[in-house]
Amino acid sequence: MVFKKIAAVAVLGCSLSFAALADIQESAGDRLNSLLGAFDSFSADFDQVSGRDDSRRMESSRGTLLLAKPNRFRWIAKEPFPQTLISDGETLWIYDPDLEQATERKVTENDSGVPALILNGQIEQLKSQYKIRLLQEKSNSQLFELLPLQETEVFTRIRLLFTDGLISELQMEDSLGQRTSIMFQNQKLNPEYEDTTFTFSPPEGTDVIVESSPEPAN
Repeated sequence: MVFKKIAAVAVLGCSLSFAALADIQESAGDRLNSLLGAFDSFSADFDQVSGRDDSRRMESSRGTLLLAKPNRFRWIAKEPFPQTLISDGETLWIYDPDLEQATERKVTENDSGVPALILNGQIEQLKSQYKIRLLQEKSNSQLFELLPLQETEVFTRIRLLFTDGLISELQMEDSLGQRTSIMFQNQKLNPEYEDTTFTFSPPEGTDVIVESSPEPAN
């Protein structure tokens, strides 16, 4: 009888723990949703650094991001190699001016990688793929961590730092040990854009490649 009571208490304790964890998860998701839902458009300068744990070689780039929900963006890498990615939500262009080459492809669900889900504030889809935790909170900053619910996800860990309500850093680690950190500066919420901001016309003389079956992007 005593054993049964102990077992019952243990089961109840586990149930309460799971319920508490679910509440914490929901609370963190709601908090992240509130921060990501504070804007319909966004602009920032960025510094991106990528590398592997087993390599001393790091790749870096610098540029500007313009974004408007849903799924419209203009990612302009200026250094060290210029490249522009532009999407109007239906067509994605990748333009390499040094190569005088542009790639055109239709946007599909496979193009909705995790960074796009985050910046577009698609919190429900993020919840279906990742466990969201609020790791740290100070007076003016919040650090979130996203861990995959399934081993099949490309990213094994994602961290998202907000400072004064603005996205200041996005860190991603994939299953191959590649780590990418994107640091944002000069962020602006809800800037107004011209209709042509997210459209692209290849300059004269550009070699245009049309992809009919895009590879999955994450």
